[in-house]
Amino acid sequence: MISSLATPGVYVKEVNAFPPSIAQVATAIPAFIGYTEKGVKDKPTKINSLLEFETHFGGSPAPDSIISINVDAEEYSVDESKLKLYNSLRLFYSNGGGECYIVSVGYYSEKPADWTNSAVRDLFTAGIDKLEKVDEVTLILFPDGINLGDAHLGIVQEHALAQCAELMDRFAIMDVIQSKSDGTSLEDDSLAFRNAVGNKNLKYGAAYYPYLQASFPFQFRFTDIQNNYDFKVSNPSMISKIDAYLALNASVKSFTNNWKAAPMQAHKAKPDAADLPIDDENKVEDYIRKCWSLLALFDDPSGLPEDAAHNEQFNLKIDTVKLIQSSLKPLAQKTFDFEAKFKSLEAAYTLILGSDFDDNDFDDTSWKNGADFAESAPNLYDKLLTSNPEAGDDTESYPLIQGQLNKLHTQIVDTVNGVVSALEDLDSKKESELVSELPDYPKVLSGLSKNMNTIPPSGAIAGIYADVDATRGVWKAPGNVSVSGIIGLTDDINDKEQRTMNKHETGKSINAIRAFTGRGKLVWGARTLDGNSNDWRYINVRRLANMIEESTKKACMNFVFEPNVKQTWVNVKGMISNYLTTLWGDGALAGAKAEDAFFVSVGLGETMDANDINNGRMIVKIGYAPSRPAEFIVLEFTQMQQKS
Repeated sequence: MISSLATPGVYVKEVNAFPPSIAQVATAIPAFIGYTEKGVKDKPTKINSLLEFETHFGGSPAPDSIISINVDAEEYSVDESKLKLYNSLRLFYSNGGGECYIVSVGYYSEKPADWTNSAVRDLFTAGIDKLEKVDEVTLILFPDGINLGDAHLGIVQEHALAQCAELMDRFAIMDVIQSKSDGTSLEDDSLAFRNAVGNKNLKYGAAYYPYLQASFPFQFRFTDIQNNYDFKVSNPSMISKIDAYLALNASVKSFTNNWKAAPMQAHKAKPDAADLPIDDENKVEDYIRKCWSLLALFDDPSGLPEDAAHNEQFNLKIDTVKLIQSSLKPLAQKTFDFEAKFKSLEAAYTLILGSDFDDNDFDDTSWKNGADFAESAPNLYDKLLTSNPEAGDDTESYPLIQGQLNKLHTQIVDTVNGVVSALEDLDSKKESELVSELPDYPKVLSGLSKNMNTIPPSGAIAGIYADVDATRGVWKAPGNVSVSGIIGLTDDINDKEQRTMNKHETGKSINAIRAFTGRGKLVWGARTLDGNSNDWRYINVRRLANMIEESTKKACMNFVFEPNVKQTWVNVKGMISNYLTTLWGDGALAGAKAEDAFFVSVGLGETMDANDINNGRMIVKIGYAPSRPAEFIVLEFTQMQQKS
């Protein structure tokens, strides 16, 4: 600025006195990969609470089955669900978790019959791949992965470790499959895990054992319990109401199942790339067929349950007809109008309604008010499908036709989906009304809910990482911390058993969670899988390095393309030194003085030569002494001679 002055006067120039600062990155934002009840699949979605998860992804899975109910003996047995993500998230929040990401690889209704195949495994590896571009994620876990078996889970774990090593800003929390629930399989489980997890990138992960036991209430539907305990026997005055609700529920389930079935999935999908562009009457016909097929899910509600006996409390027909007339009938008219207009442009076209679907397939009362479908006057599409709407309006424009079909198809899919959801909500409402009138239902529900949930530990551990990071710092080892929200462990590990878990010839340490009398259930280990490494043995050392490296890297982005000269070097060195001094003051770095805890070097003849500068390289060398945990405290006692 000074060299360009030409007008006499006084000029003010502000000069920065301090180097820029480094903003510390978050350290405990996990990504949970697994199955959810609903929500967006294969897309990392950020949530901040369990309530937000339930809003976007639904609730807990129902048990796989109810084995037995004996109310008189108060004996209830449940085969719990294999889907663990939801309860893992519960433990994450119970132990101090906050922000996290969810990657849904499928819905509860799509859970595999056979988990131990490569197709299911690939869903998890693909979910991990989706996280690559999400910079905020710092922890990766996949609690549903315990169902894959050791070999397939090992591949998923290796995949997670590889991403952590490539990005250098995240860490994997792993569950060790517990093959027996009686606590007798520790040695076999440890061997299987170590064989499967490989030997690459081990410093970027930690493993935990055994499973946790919690008493979260199960989510039961009335029909699940009714199949094992007949409420009609204990409530004879409610027989007709129970039968009425069961009929309503069966019909709603039929709609839901048909909506999710493979044929309807094909109708929901847009035309394949091979069928694009839409440029002839045959392709238009195929696309219109999709639209009518979607609407035909509700083509004839006349046979749906009616309920005059209970003031139409369980009358599904009335509600469905209302939804058809308010939401679906207008779309059917639009579809018919589209066909009518297109046929006026392309005489060879055959109307779908009249060929694939008979006009009588759609119920007169709910769809047509007693008359066949007829073209609207004026037709909405009169000026929307042709290249010359203001002239003769007789030349079809297939790009415009394709655009209008896309809009119509999307509108139908969204609307039918909304109708199905509305009926599911109606079903839930009627279920609540029914069970409120059954005096023994709360007792049965309470008895079933006393069955314990078995949950892999990764979700709780992620919550502990978040809590320790927030209260003590990422440099504090996440060990000797109690696990909240649980009532027990599936294995009672002792000192002898933990020896080979903690220190093993392969270096692949497995961190134990143990029960101590009077102290609770504690995380009793803080090692990475690289237990033989003097550099990366401890979880807090690895995660502190992730934080320092990522924070410094992002701050240094401000200096890219700055002049590679002394002033820039001084600013960079000052920025990093200030950051490390702050960490040293917080206890993250070891040393009586700051200069004993770290060093930062940058400069010509110090970290670079002329060739480096000519090639655009500014090299900064940073060294620091991380604080390591006191894993083994040795107390030496010696007897003294009496002195007085």
